[in-house]
Amino acid sequence: MNKGQVGYAEERAKHLYHEWNDVTGVFAPGTSYFHEIEACIIDAVHVGIQMALHDKINVDEDGQIIKGDY
Repeated sequence: MNKGQVGYAEERAKHLYHEWNDVTGVFAPGTSYFHEIEACIIDAVHVGIQMALHDKINVDEDGQIIKGDY
């Protein structure tokens, strides 16, 4: 998987989140809640990529997802 594919997956996930939020209005755009949920969704994209490619999730000593070249 190259950087372009990872970037596309991130952007597609954010687009779907924004579409959903536009319909539901759950989070006001630009608020900290809106951005926190967006960050969680991007982390989920990286978890999915890592599990699909390596069958494990790479995390740092604080338990944060290590995002990098796949």
